[in-house]
Amino acid sequence: MQGQLEIKRPGNRETFRWPTWLNTICAAGVILTIIALSVWTVRQSESTLEAYVASKLRTILKIECEAVRQWAKSKKQLASFLASDPKLAETLAIADFNSPQSQRSIDDYLIEVSKNFETETCLLLSANGEVIANSGDRWLATQMAALQNQLTETRLAKQPTISSVIYPTDAHADDVPFATVVIAPIHHPTQGIVGFFALGYNAQVELTTVLESSRAGETGETLALSNLGTLISLSRFDNALDGERAFPNFTSDLPIGNNSSTRAGFNRGLDQRDANVVWVSRWMPEMGVGILAKMDVSEANIPVMQIRRFMWGLCGLLLLATTSAFFYRWNVYRLGKLAKQSELNRKRLGPYELEEKIGEGGMGVVYRAHHALMRRPTAVKILPPEKSSPAAIERFEREVKYTSQLQHPNTISIYDYGRTANGLFYYAMELLEGLDLDQLIRREGPLPEGRVLSILRQVCESLREAHDLGLVHRDIKPANIMLCNRGGVVDMVKVLDFGIVQDRSRDTSKSNEMLAGTPAYMAPECFANPNSVDMRADTFAVGAVGFLLLTGTPLLEASNLPELLKQHQKDISSAAANRLQANTDESERQISPRLIQLIARCVAPDRKDRLASASDILTEISSCRPTIAWDNSAARAWWQKAEDSTSAPDNHLHDDDFDLTQPFTTTTKDDPRRNEA
Repeated sequence: MQGQLEIKRPGNRETFRWPTWLNTICAAGVILTIIALSVWTVRQSESTLEAYVASKLRTILKIECEAVRQWAKSKKQLASFLASDPKLAETLAIADFNSPQSQRSIDDYLIEVSKNFETETCLLLSANGEVIANSGDRWLATQMAALQNQLTETRLAKQPTISSVIYPTDAHADDVPFATVVIAPIHHPTQGIVGFFALGYNAQVELTTVLESSRAGETGETLALSNLGTLISLSRFDNALDGERAFPNFTSDLPIGNNSSTRAGFNRGLDQRDANVVWVSRWMPEMGVGILAKMDVSEANIPVMQIRRFMWGLCGLLLLATTSAFFYRWNVYRLGKLAKQSELNRKRLGPYELEEKIGEGGMGVVYRAHHALMRRPTAVKILPPEKSSPAAIERFEREVKYTSQLQHPNTISIYDYGRTANGLFYYAMELLEGLDLDQLIRREGPLPEGRVLSILRQVCESLREAHDLGLVHRDIKPANIMLCNRGGVVDMVKVLDFGIVQDRSRDTSKSNEMLAGTPAYMAPECFANPNSVDMRADTFAVGAVGFLLLTGTPLLEASNLPELLKQHQKDISSAAANRLQANTDESERQISPRLIQLIARCVAPDRKDRLASASDILTEISSCRPTIAWDNSAARAWWQKAEDSTSAPDNHLHDDDFDLTQPFTTTTKDDPRRNEA
């Protein structure tokens, strides 16, 4: 449309800014997400590495258990080989053991066997289990009572057997604290079993030799334990054997029994050094020992600690980057506000030089200014930096857009619109010298009927142009209507603030209009369904303004929203007519019945009973005949008197839009300002 200013909206990146609270929530969300992911990753890594350590220890345990079995098998094979010597069987079958010569030859034979095969001791037994000869230490001969069961088992099996680890009880126990014995039967071709060949071994030395190959890392080792948890084999941390050292905390975890294939469990606890270790264990019934593979927790956790350091370091860097980005964004926003404020401090916005602030409201600040080249007096409205939210910018632009379409003399004129390099929004409008209707009522009280009709006519002339374009003002109220002395035309009305205008020329049935306006001048449908608001909402507001001008009191008075809505449920139209008539009788101010009827029709609760638009109101006003006319001479006299008493204020700005979250201000007779949120 002609007369409309072209508004070039900056790119979304420049225009849209996330609210501070949303920035804070997003930053907190990112930080918490990073921490949660780091914790989850560390725990998953710890679980994976723990499984790896357990698998490694189980593999070592399996290998060492097999090594012990192979050691036992080799000893039984050796005993069987020695017992299968035909000469030995023939000697036992015919020898006279009471003969010193026979005894000597057998002893020499056993000594030679011990020397050649590096056994601790050898023992030759008769068929009934009596000791015939012994080589090396004689402790083995003293343990025959403990070996009777093994001897019986060997006789029945007719093949070598190996004993469980035994505890010697004789005086030589200090020399051999733990031992194991292999017994093999000696077979004669005709006489059958004629004796037994026994080999004794130091179990501690033998098992230590077998198990020491599995000492992985700095602390890993495999140990042999008794069924009481006593340490049998040497630990890599011990310099000597110590049969008294026990591991009661391991005992309950050894699956002692006849099943050596039981899966080894993964455990944690203290070892013989009181060091924290992880271990797996298995019981070997054929040897009567438990095999345990262990490692210090500190060594097992080295990969975990490395991952922890890496992940927490990465988490710290991400948190630092996120925090830095947040503070960078905040600092950019702060510097932007300072830059905008600096432009205000320099009193220069584009081609306009600011002079003094003449008004301030919820959505803008108005300065008296002049064009730097044209020197034309101008009022510049600025969107303050602290209020430059996307919604505020949209409303600011909408006010400029729709106001610039209107060219009626009773509508304020927009000259220019701009945005500085630092993002400060402003527009220039005509500078008005005058006062708004709020100030007028506080100063004069109820106005003469003729002056009221003059003011309402000019308001409706402005609204008619807007209504013809499909625009609904939605915020007609005394604070948005100014009386001016404009170029010699006195009592000239200017309608302000098209910031919440609604365009009815487009389909708004699916739009999501927010509740907006000044409650005391809002029609009932504005609360019930903001999307359905049409021109009749403006006619309601015009009627409420007319009522205020005629009586000096507002049509609707309430201290809160529920109370205001209750008044909407009553017959506002009849109540307004009755109050206008009562005011006429009491003050002796004549209000014609035609004007009373006009006000009543404008404020009808049901919009079907209301005048449809500003054009209809103008038609009704033209038929009203005031008792005392308000002509140009009366207006000039009033303005002359007003200018002599005090200077008229400039461009008072009122952007106090309705906000459901704010309480209403209480209205009094001395302060007829509307219940504005």
